[in-house]
Amino acid sequence: MESVSKNQAARLFSVSLLVLFAEVACIRWFGVELLVMRVFPNLTLTAILIGFSIGLATSKEQLPKTSVILFSVLSTFACLALSDLLHINRLNLGTTHGILISLSLIGLLVVNLTMIFVSLGRVLGREFASIPALKAYGINLAGSIVGVLLFALISFTYSPPAVWIVIITALTRFLCSKKYILPLGLVLALLAAAVDKDVTWSPYGKIKIGSYATDNWTAEGPLPADPYGQDKGGESDYFLLINGEFFHSGKHFDTVKESTSILELPYVHEPHPANVLILGSGSGNDVRYALLHDAKHVDAVEINPFIAKCGVERHPDRPYRDPRVHVAVEDARSFLRYSKNKYDLIQFAYLDPGHILRMSSFLRSDNFVYTVESLKSALSLLNPNGVVSLTFATGGNEGATRRLYKTITDANGSPPISYVQDPTPRQWGSCLFLFGPGAKAVDPAIIKGMNLRPWPERPGEAPDSHAATDDWPFLYLEYSTAAIVLYIFVLISSAALPVLLFRKSLTFNVKPLEFLPMFFLGLAFMLMETKAITKLSLLFGATWIVSSVVILTILCLAVFANWIADRFGVKRTFPAYLGLTIMLLVDYLVQVPTTSSIPPLLISFSFALITCAPVFFGGMIFSTLLNKTDKPVTLMSANVLGVAMGGLMENLCVVTGIKSLSLIALVLYLCSGLPLLYSHFQPKSETPS
Repeated sequence: MESVSKNQAARLFSVSLLVLFAEVACIRWFGVELLVMRVFPNLTLTAILIGFSIGLATSKEQLPKTSVILFSVLSTFACLALSDLLHINRLNLGTTHGILISLSLIGLLVVNLTMIFVSLGRVLGREFASIPALKAYGINLAGSIVGVLLFALISFTYSPPAVWIVIITALTRFLCSKKYILPLGLVLALLAAAVDKDVTWSPYGKIKIGSYATDNWTAEGPLPADPYGQDKGGESDYFLLINGEFFHSGKHFDTVKESTSILELPYVHEPHPANVLILGSGSGNDVRYALLHDAKHVDAVEINPFIAKCGVERHPDRPYRDPRVHVAVEDARSFLRYSKNKYDLIQFAYLDPGHILRMSSFLRSDNFVYTVESLKSALSLLNPNGVVSLTFATGGNEGATRRLYKTITDANGSPPISYVQDPTPRQWGSCLFLFGPGAKAVDPAIIKGMNLRPWPERPGEAPDSHAATDDWPFLYLEYSTAAIVLYIFVLISSAALPVLLFRKSLTFNVKPLEFLPMFFLGLAFMLMETKAITKLSLLFGATWIVSSVVILTILCLAVFANWIADRFGVKRTFPAYLGLTIMLLVDYLVQVPTTSSIPPLLISFSFALITCAPVFFGGMIFSTLLNKTDKPVTLMSANVLGVAMGGLMENLCVVTGIKSLSLIALVLYLCSGLPLLYSHFQPKSETPS
């Protein structure tokens, strides 16, 4: 058996680590800095994977010219690190002028990512080809696992892009002898650090803390209006921007007691609640109101540890330091699922006050807090006369308000009591819903004094909308023919552009019966990875940590499958296809419970196993086919291309629902088996005697 030298293994391991680390770093950095890239889910990933696939398929070709690679790296860095200075961070598709500039920027970045990852793909392809296929794949997976772990670690420790650049530079220098790599990487890291000197990179985004006393804070200025009311605050008042958008403010009660009276409305029903639960408590504004109304106990749930820390250390009223308050740094759905407490008042606070979710995508944006199942969980935790209050930063004319109304109606069994606050030049619109056994209409005089009005316009008029559910959690989705056409155009163009650039050298020199199984395996794999991240987000929250854990679990299962295929010389794929079919059907039928008395660890382990098990059987098929071919790098390229296309196909869940991804993946996995079945029944050619 051919031996593998330490140098060969080290180089393949390093380039595999570099590819995975650079991939997740690009996805995160692009999503934070550039709004125009955020509105197209998986666009960055698709460009990366197509470039990488082309690199593998053309690994015998020379690398792109050094000048081309440098231009791609430097111009991409400029677009990201200097997005504020270049005024491209807030580019949108709202005007003809904006569309043209945005499409030009997208085209530039797609070409840049293609060039960078074609280079990495060619390097990895050469190293891969020098080692026996299954051993090479095992080393490749090991490097990828370390890449995921490393990025998860630095994200968890709030490390900024400057640290990412240093790591990428070190790995690149190990693989390439060019002397300019190290000084160039250090210069870029220092520049990135200088740009980010006043921000914090939490696991949930880039956060900037501003002071009302020293920053330029006006509705007409560079920062958006404060949805909580007055634009000005006291000396110790502050605000938070996440990814360049207003998210939260911490103000002394005396500063805002008149302008934020909408927060008083829930206490009209229950002036002195004993137990209060606040979901999305931020740094404590809503908690402060509960304490002012003599709440005996307040559970404050905030998923972002940095924002919760601001509530403890910076908020002028220090609400989190009150002994009656228990702060849980946790996802709202997770808290609702496992809580055993009963409450007089449950508040869904401004969980998305700055429309951060809305601006993530004009087509789809997953959110599992505002679904029928989530609201039912909240209702189950109420005392007999308890009330649920839901406040959101949208006015009466917006689709999200109508969808919330419909969702609450389905969860509650009857329409909520609803009020809206119309937008002004200095303030976003807001809506507030009251529901639950203790909910009742508020005195019209009180409503008028709070600058609110009943909604809908005519009592009993039900807004026509689609309720958000765990299977269809798209709160902001509005079907628009123009938006869908633009969306499809951008995705198709971004997928076609890399192929056009390398059309002369791009050839998959394998038979269709070898290419198609790997391609379909990649398609199905991406759908299952998306489904796994989605389902586990219901358990732990939609965070970078969850995504990292899912990707890590999938890679570990692939390593295990590859080890079995190598160790036992697996030749048949039928048992793996059978196991795959069974587990995909189980995954489709078994859903995460909305509430449960089962220990959280057992639920988490069980659903992680059910959700990720199909990947193990898919990995068995992949490794078995890889071991049979004499062109493993080309088949790897076909698989990566399938993964890229799967990233586009996952948008089908907007029409079919997230649950259906399991069935779509099953069809694709079975499609990968059809060429194998055809080959099996083909008559073997006889050798002439």
